[in-house]
Amino acid sequence: ISCGGQCRPDPAGARARLAPAEPPAVPAVCTGTDMKLLRPSSPESHYETLRHLYQGCQVVQGNLELTYLAPGADTAFLKDIKEVQGYVLIAENQVSDVGLQ
Repeated sequence: ISCGGQCRPDPAGARARLAPAEPPAVPAVCTGTDMKLLRPSSPESHYETLRHLYQGCQVVQGNLELTYLAPGADTAFLKDIKEVQGYVLIAENQVSDVGLQ
C-alpha cells in the first residue's frame, strides 16, 4: 500500500480491534455405568461414586443407572445432565426425587 508518506502506524494494530472468536462450548462428558440392578456392598460409597461420576457432567457416554439411593439423598449433582447415550435406569430407590430435568 502506498500512502505517499502520510501513513501512520496504528498503535493498537487493526487486528487488536477485532474481538477474538469464542471457542464453541465443549460439553462435560462422563462415563456411564453397567451395573444393572446389582446391589452395592456399601450404600454410602455407592452414592459417593455416583456423585463423583456425574457432578458437572452434561453428556453420559453409556448408561445412567440411578439405583439404591437412600431416603433424603441429595441428587442435585445430576442437574447438568442433558444427554445420555445409553439407557436410563432408575430403580430400587428410596429417595423421593431424582434431580434430572
